[in-house]
Amino acid sequence: MPDGYQVDPGTLRSASRPVYECADALGDAAALLSAAQLVPSALGEVPAAAELASAFDRFAAAHGEDLGHGSAWVNDAAEGLVTSAEDYERRDHDAAADVTAAGS
Repeated sequence: MPDGYQVDPGTLRSASRPVYECADALGDAAALLSAAQLVPSALGEVPAAAELASAFDRFAAAHGEDLGHGSAWVNDAAEGLVTSAEDYERRDHDAAADVTAAGS
């Protein structure tokens, strides 16, 4: 590498696994939060139970959506690690082929 560092594609791939797991966990949390419901009758005879339930529904929907976006972004980061590993391998292969061709 011209800048004095080396990259191990296998390490990039290994690093992507826990990142994918985090993306999955965020996706699971998003699904759970988006499905969460607060039924006003579950609160009993409480003034403004309907308003509280409605506010909870808006909160759960908004933050469930946020978690869903976060899951996609973290998944993109994991894919970026894998793509980088593939790019480094391709460049190494191409450079080796160029050296071999130059020596022929």
